[in-house]
Amino acid sequence: GVKIDPIVDELGGGGARIVCAKDFDRFDEGQIVGPAVLVLEDEGMPVVYPVVKWKRWPVIGLEFMDISEKDRKMILRFLFKIERRMIQQSSKTASRRRPR
Repeated sequence: GVKIDPIVDELGGGGARIVCAKDFDRFDEGQIVGPAVLVLEDEGMPVVYPVVKWKRWPVIGLEFMDISEKDRKMILRFLFKIERRMIQQSSKTASRRRPR
């Protein structure tokens, strides 16, 4: 297999959207591009089996096939933690901007 390290533009429990300009032409719709390992900080490293669902330069839409419920929950926990962190940071920034 070929090792690539794309930018994950969007991640969900059932798939991902990646930006992959350099390797864009290596992918075809319907192509299985796995197994692939997702490195989720402080959560784990689920193995997924992505299939290319669509392509629009330089973005590729992937669907995870036969993902286990355990791995789907791991991804969703990771996303929840990231979202919570972003909300906390934006509320800190907003409170600093308020005039006293």
